Amino acid sequence: FVEFLAVEEQPPHWFCCHWWGEPIKNFILCIEAHLHLRQMPGSEIEWVYWVDAFANRQHSLDEELVKDPAQRSFFKAMQLAIGVLLILDRNATPLTRIWCIYEVYVALTSGSGSSRLLLDMATTTDLGAHVLTDGLTDPEQKIERRPGGVDGLRLKLHREMAFPSEV
Repeated sequence: FVEFLAVEEQPPHWFCCHWWGEPIKNFILCIEAHLHLRQMPGSEIEWVYWVDAFANRQHSLDEELVKDPAQRSFFKAMQLAIGVLLILDRNATPLTRIWCIYEVYVALTSGSGSSRLLLDMATTTDLGAHVLTDGLTDPEQKIERRPGGVDGLRLKLHREMAFPSEV
């Protein structure tokens, strides 16, 4: 699908970990909220999210059936990304799916220090999309560095209080 929309290769910035049963509207709300938080305002770079259903050729999935998961396209996409966005429904269904668990495991164990993958989480409620970020966002880091400014960590904590605890 992506080959019809893109004129050149698009290495992913974020890998989407999700199950295929969430309403597409909620899925899009989560990505939009995440993009709003993570992409620097005024950035000329358009962030790319890797989504299995759109990135893989669904009619030729036999090519994906290899013994070593590190040879599959999703693993290769994760290695190019800066992080994984785990999209949860109200029941946290992805955490009951073995492939989603594996993707979270890869995110948590890949690299170290500044080269490790970030792991953000997003979900929706009747009030909209909510995002937990791994560390401060770029705008929060900028605020954190300002002398006498509002504390970036405090801003993050306030933002994340809206994330539903039942998820």
